[in-house]
Amino acid sequence: MKYSRNKINISGKAILAGPETGFPYTDANLVVDDWRRLHMVPLEALVAEVTRILADAGVTTAFSSHRLKRMTSIVAKLRHNPGMGLGGLQDIGGARFVFDDIPSLLKAQKIIADTQLPGFELDRAPYDYVAQPKESGYRSIHFAYKYVSDNADYDGLRVELQLRTRLQHDWAMAVETAELISKSSLKASLGDRNWLDFFKLCSAVFARKESMPVAEAFKDYTEKDYCVQYALLDRQNKFLDQLKALVSAVKITEEQTLREGYAVILIQFEEKRVQLRHFATEKLEEATKYYSEVEKSVDDDNAAVVLVSVSDMQELQEAYPSYFLNAGEFIQSLQDFTSACKAKKYI
Repeated sequence: MKYSRNKINISGKAILAGPETGFPYTDANLVVDDWRRLHMVPLEALVAEVTRILADAGVTTAFSSHRLKRMTSIVAKLRHNPGMGLGGLQDIGGARFVFDDIPSLLKAQKIIADTQLPGFELDRAPYDYVAQPKESGYRSIHFAYKYVSDNADYDGLRVELQLRTRLQHDWAMAVETAELISKSSLKASLGDRNWLDFFKLCSAVFARKESMPVAEAFKDYTEKDYCVQYALLDRQNKFLDQLKALVSAVKITEEQTLREGYAVILIQFEEKRVQLRHFATEKLEEATKYYSEVEKSVDDDNAAVVLVSVSDMQELQEAYPSYFLNAGEFIQSLQDFTSACKAKKYI
């Protein structure tokens, strides 16, 4: 690799400590920015290989996307895992493939598990959070790879592949959207206990709908139990109303000429505004430089910025709905669930 793991770990400690501590903060940021940018090469190679093998096997993907991890997310993960070190992060570059249903997901999982991807080695055993959901309710299948390349800059870089259904994806994106409301790190199981309990229950409702395992806390729940508990939580806290209000308030800046390439998305929480700047495929270096500049200029409490790569505006919004403060599909699924509960007179 261009940077040793020790160099990356030291740089990670410096950005975690902050500029006022005397660590070489500015130099560390430059190193981490450059190291993060390098991950786009193996990431795009991984996406190309997975797309190819799934197409050859006749597995239809609802959509796919890939992204570099935001600096604020990197810092947050280091804070929550102090013994890991920046060099230990396996998802600096992450690819996501979303499927319409469980059979497609499981078929894709088997094909990928049984295939040696050219240029990649498994870095650890896959995590199957669909067969065994996290306590938080998170459900997805993760493969972590190490890139093998003749180019020393990229050799050894690690990237992550996530597989999930639309329903699992809707849940995960709704959690990210709710973080904007609750001002807490719900993804890390931190913050408002009511929101955390709500998403745990919703995950179990969705898992049951997909005829898949639920988290341990819900194994003895009956259909009526789910209906009653959901109605109680939502009535007390108005979760769905809060999400609806956020979605309806959003004003999105759209660029009609958006085509394949990269997009830097700036979300301003207070104004409920999303701004987007598009870069052509050959402008990756310019895109990552602009991304870093914007990232350094925003107040993390009031804004977030992300760099994504997707083919067009429609796919961008479909793949990253939380970045557009859009929890529409999640809301609709819960409205359908509530209607079913009422039809059976459980609530």
